[in-house]
Amino acid sequence: MKRSVRNLRLYLRVTSKEYTLIKMVSELSGLSISEYLRRRAYNIRIVAKSDINVLKELRRLGGLIKHLYNETNGIYSEQMAEALEAITSYAHALERKIS
Repeated sequence: MKRSVRNLRLYLRVTSKEYTLIKMVSELSGLSISEYLRRRAYNIRIVAKSDINVLKELRRLGGLIKHLYNETNGIYSEQMAEALEAITSYAHALERKIS
């Protein structure tokens, strides 16, 4: 499929506050300002890069807790189960938000 060349420009006047906000949100989403505004114009869902990183970290922490459980032969199993349940619950909620 041939990719369209973007060779036209739009000029938009914004206040310094608006520019700062647009720049901040585009950086959080991991997109350029142009791509962020294009997606907003077409009402395409934007997922913050930080949400994806948090989800990866939650999965990593869950794996570490599971590893500790196996290494300690189940010592503190109630506390580890509670921690795993909390991590799993938050991870599922974040997955629903992202998708």
